[in-house]
This record gives sequence, C-alpha cells and structure tokens, in this order.
Amino acid sequence: NDGSHHIPPLETADWYGPDEHLRWLARRTLGESLWPVAERALRELGHIVPQRIEPLVRTADRNPPVLRQYDGTGTRVDDIEFHPAYREIERTVLGFGAVRAAYRAGWRGLSDRAPRPLVSALLYLVLQSDQAITGCPIGMMDAMARCLERNDPDLAARFIPRIADDSGNHMTAAMFLTEKAGGSDVGANETVAVPAGDGTWRLNGEKWFCSCAHSDLILVLARPEGAPPGPRGLGLFLMPRYLEDGTRNTYLIHRLKEKFGTRAMPSAEVGLRNAFAWQVGSVDRGLPQMMDMVNLTRVGIATATAGAMRRNAFEALTHARGRSTFGTQLDAHPLMRDQLMELVVDSVAGLSAAMGIAQTLDRADAGDRESLAALRLLTPLFKMHGTERARISATEAMEVRGGNGFIEDWPEPRILRDVYVHAIWEGSGNVIALDVLRAIEQGALPGYIGDTERFAEAAAGTGPAAPLSRVVLDGLRRVEADVAALAGSDSAARQLPVRRLARRMAILAIGARLVEQGNAYAEHTGSGRLAWLAARFLARLGGEPAVAALADDASWLAHADALLHGGHVPPAAARAAAEAVAAHMAVGSTA
Repeated sequence: NDGSHHIPPLETADWYGPDEHLRWLARRTLGESLWPVAERALRELGHIVPQRIEPLVRTADRNPPVLRQYDGTGTRVDDIEFHPAYREIERTVLGFGAVRAAYRAGWRGLSDRAPRPLVSALLYLVLQSDQAITGCPIGMMDAMARCLERNDPDLAARFIPRIADDSGNHMTAAMFLTEKAGGSDVGANETVAVPAGDGTWRLNGEKWFCSCAHSDLILVLARPEGAPPGPRGLGLFLMPRYLEDGTRNTYLIHRLKEKFGTRAMPSAEVGLRNAFAWQVGSVDRGLPQMMDMVNLTRVGIATATAGAMRRNAFEALTHARGRSTFGTQLDAHPLMRDQLMELVVDSVAGLSAAMGIAQTLDRADAGDRESLAALRLLTPLFKMHGTERARISATEAMEVRGGNGFIEDWPEPRILRDVYVHAIWEGSGNVIALDVLRAIEQGALPGYIGDTERFAEAAAGTGPAAPLSRVVLDGLRRVEADVAALAGSDSAARQLPVRRLARRMAILAIGARLVEQGNAYAEHTGSGRLAWLAARFLARLGGEPAVAALADDASWLAHADALLHGGHVPPAAARAAAEAVAAHMAVGSTA
C-alpha cells in the first residue's frame, strides 16, 4: 500500500449536477419554454467538460504553441504550430455551438438565436476548465461577430456565417490594439492606415500584445493618414490573414510571448508591412466601434471569472470532503468550513453577476432603455469585481489542497496563472476604475442606481433576505453622496477614492441581485440557502467587523453542509443572518 488512498482524486464525472445555483438560476433566467433545450445542453456539457476537455486542457497547457518563421527553403512563413490538444478543444467547444448559438437561429432546434444568458451558462461550464482557448480565441470570435453586426452590415454578412460556424469550417478572430506607445492609452498608438484608392486600406506599424496571433480575421486600430492625434483620430480595420488569391497578408510575427498564464494560446509581437485591410464602419469612429468588441469581452470576463471561482470552490469542497485530518474529515473543522464558505460565496456571486450582465445585455440590445443605461456601469463594475475576487479565490483554493495545490499535477497552479490575465485584459483595475469615473461624469449613475434599486425594492417584504434590501438602498444613498462630493473635487482628489467606490458599487449591484434571488429561491424551494449566502456576501460592505457579525456566530455550522454543497437551509436561519448583517450595517460600520 503506497498510501495514495489518503489523497482524494479529482472529480471528473459531472460538473453540472452538483451546481445547485447554476441549475436554479439558469432555469429561472431562461424561462420554462426554453428550459428543456437548455437543460439538456447544460447537462451534456457538464459531462463533456470534465471528461473530455479537462484532460486536453492539461496537455495543451504543457505544450504551448511554437512559431515557425521560415520553411526549409528559407521563405518567411510565420506559421504557428499547435499541439493537437488545442485543436481538439477548439473543435469540441465550437462544435457544441459556443459561438454559433448566439448568432444563428436553429441551434438545437431553437426558432431564434440562443439568448445571451444561455450562452453565458454554457461558457461558464467550459471556462471551469479552459480559460486559455475558450476564454480568448473563442471569446474573440463572439466579440468580433458582435462588432461587425453592429457596425458594418456588409462585412457582417460576409464573415459572421464563417465566424459562427460549428461544422469545423470556421474562421478565427482576434483584435490587435496595443502598441509599445499605447497600452491602455490607445490614443498614443502610431500604426498608420493609408487608403489604397480602391476602397481598401494598407496598414503599417508595430503591435505589441497580439493574442490569437494565428487568427483568420483581425480587427486593428490604426490612424488614417492625416487624421488628428489622440483616440478620436483612430479608425477600425479588418485585416485578413490570407488574401483572396491565397497568399499571406503582409504582416510579420516577430515572436511569441513567454507568458505567466494562458500558455496554450499564442500571444505575439506583430509588424504590419503595408498589410491589406477593409475599413469597418465609419473611419472616424474606430474606438467607439472597437468598444463594442471590448465591452462584450468584459462581459465574457465576468463569465470566465465566475467559471474559475466555481472550479476553485468545487475543487476545494471535493478535496475537503474526501480528506481526513486529525482524525476527522477536513471539512468538519470549523475554520476550514469558514474558508470554504468564502469560496462558495464568491462562486455564487460570480454566477449571479455573469448571468445578470448577460441578461441586461440582451435586454439592452432589444431596445430596453433602462437596461442600456445600467449596462454602461455594470459592465466595468462586474468585470473589475470578478477579476479581483477570482485571484483571491484561486489562491485560497490552492491553500485548501495544501502542498498538492502547489504541484502541477493538480489544476490549482494552472487556474491561478490563468485567472490573473483577466485583471489585465480589457482594462486593469485602475483603468476600469477610471472608466467608472468617466461614466459617472458622463451621467451614467442614474442608470446604475435605478437598476440596483429595482432588485433591492423587489426583495423588500417578508422573505428571508428582506432585511438586506435596506442595506442595499442605504448603500446606494451613500454612493450618491460620495459621487456628489467628488463633483466638487479637483482631478487628483476625484481619482483617489474611485477604485474603492467602484468595489462598493459592484458589491451593491451584485448583492441586490442575490437578495432578490434569495427570496425567490426560498419561495420556490423552501430553502434559505441563497438568502444566507446573500447576507454573507453583502456583509463585505462593512469589512471584517460586518463579516464577523455573521461568520463568528457558530450557529451557522449546523447548516454548513447544505450551505457549502447545496441543500435545505431553514429560512429562519437565513432571516437571522440577514438581520444580523442589517443590524451591523445600520450602526454605521462601513468599509
């Protein structure tokens, strides 16, 4: 006996069935008419991901792409070669309809396109395993399709059928924004676009961070010759990898980056040498059009971080339930239960945020003005919150597994490396915070306030989470007061508190959704589990003292198994938790 029976193995059978919050929230969000199709797809994917995709992800991560710049004759070819595992992940996820479902009617018999929350739920399952390929190359395909559809009908009609193909004949997508001169400050970019006289353009310049550098279609920010400096002078162009005669477009891949995470996906440095491109939409609206793509990828990051946080929680819960320490099960120790609880709260909040922002996006696209107004702030807020909490969650999950969590045989090192990129993709924390400030200055706050108030007010009444409604509403009044105080400050003083303000706004918006869902869940199932988790989440508004008001009361340990894994929690216990948090917040203890 080598003692290996002491180490709990990975759970590889089903990642859908044990996810109580996904099962309930997806059904509630999508509605009964769509649920039979959605449930079959989610249940099927819940088996495919751990059984087929996860082993491929491990292999692809350990065998990153390789750049072959020259062939045997010395001809420059700049081919990126992939391990077969990469291609199999791509085929599996795209073949399931991850992009097609959102853009073409008929997926699994649907009469119309799949709603965005269903696509988000599907990706949430895949992203529990694959952050590198689904999180970027496949996410880029989705985002490019949206950008073209909203800004250039001709290019959309030509290319979306290929981008959204699920038969293996797809075209891949990327966006090249960043240059040495301009990272977050894209207005400093130096790439130039010159009209060719036939309606097409030629691009010249250097792009510094080019993820998915192998892609068939690439959106490029460049400054048309003679355009003014700064972000308003940028145009948006679609650059194909191959020209119509089958020859390579004239750009060079200088080298692939050696990255901390997402190693399976190639990020490169690229030189544009009179590269052929089409103009996208209006040439003087390059950056606003590109933001259509960026904003969808921010929504995608909310889903990616939710998937990562669920995987972190699931791995920690599975390990702690199967591991024995000091004569008892690891998850029977109160301190371990408290650590696991933080992972579960992050996971549940992350999914509510991801499904919520996806639904808001759908409603905004359908013409709902309230949703459109809310989207301007919710998108950066949920992106920022998810990226910050996913990093914490990954670290805590690694700690739960102990020494094995630091070993590459286990998933925690890869998950931790991969989630860190989300803090940088589509805006670092400071960039997002400044975007929040800019949106507030442009009048976006009422849309955020109204959206969050609607959820909080819907939760008032007799449900177990009802006391938390007042916590959210009082928190919104403080946000309004803080924003009013900022208005009278100089630019330096306005910047200093904005990241903390953005964190608080994110907690309030996600918390309001959890509170409303907690009451609905109790009404539908008779369990106060979600209401209790909402209380634990909203306690973060008050910092450690407020969290301690709930977490240090040992009475919750009687319901720990149901709270952590799913099951029945007495509504009275959830109501008591909500009242404890509300009482603590009412005396003015706020972070």
